[in-house]
Amino acid sequence: MEIVAAVLEEYAKRGIFRGFSQGSPRKGKAVFKMLWHRGRNFELILDTGRKTLRFPVVLPEVPVESSMYEEFQQFVDAHFADDLPGHRRIDKSKVSIRCANRKGDVSLTLTVLDGDYAYATRKLVNLVHEVFLVFLFDGRYYDYMVETFDLDPDRM
Repeated sequence: MEIVAAVLEEYAKRGIFRGFSQGSPRKGKAVFKMLWHRGRNFELILDTGRKTLRFPVVLPEVPVESSMYEEFQQFVDAHFADDLPGHRRIDKSKVSIRCANRKGDVSLTLTVLDGDYAYATRKLVNLVHEVFLVFLFDGRYYDYMVETFDLDPDRM
């Protein structure tokens, strides 16, 4: 848990998160909260028993049967491609990532395969960062961003 907390604290000190806190660990679980993209509160749940790191809500209000959710899953899967530069590629021998959509809330769960929680934490944070800087900004999700994040279309 200390390793995950240290990596997240490092991001907070660098200004990636505008707010950061850690709840009290209990029974191998810890909850980290951060103020991040679009001024939203994100929660990252570490479960050492299951060897997982989970963002329960990466994107809200995404219909399960939508093309957006399907494209999101493809975007995540593409990060395991061998032709990606090393700093963007996720090593499938070190972690696996599963997407889920529960009542419109899209989540990401990363399972640590080799015990390297620092690597896993960095890759998951970087992936979520790319969701907001790459996936959502390709032009197809303009209306989603305006409606879901209450963005002013004149200031985008």
